[in-house]
Amino acid sequence: MVATFKSSGHWDGCLRIKSIVRDFSLSYDEPPSLGGEDTAPNPVEALLSSLVGCLGIVACVVANEKKIPFEGIDISVEGDLDPRGFMGQDKNVRPGMQAIRYSIKVKGDISEAQLKDFLEEIEKRCPVSDTLKNGTNVTGHITNA
Repeated sequence: MVATFKSSGHWDGCLRIKSIVRDFSLSYDEPPSLGGEDTAPNPVEALLSSLVGCLGIVACVVANEKKIPFEGIDISVEGDLDPRGFMGQDKNVRPGMQAIRYSIKVKGDISEAQLKDFLEEIEKRCPVSDTLKNGTNVTGHITNA
């Protein structure tokens, strides 16, 4: 069984894009250094934020299933991107991120062995992390409106 998730969007002036997901709207922009007006996160920041959300949700699901006692979880994510790639300034520079790193801090009385197993299960089950690590076929088309 495959679930299909959907999003749509439209131009909202300058470099702003408004995206609709179910009954939610998300906005994207770029900082002034990249030509935007800094009214919202850029898509790359949103991707990192999606990874934070997915790791956190999967951690909660796994902790509940495995009865891992935690009192809280903090996640930080950072990624390295050379903007010359997507700006078309250097054809030898990849437009995507070259590396993404994350750190998960779990509050609670959990042993190092439990933490190691916990992380392995989170990494194995996180859809966003899996998509980023293993790649996904992305196709598209363009038409006149």
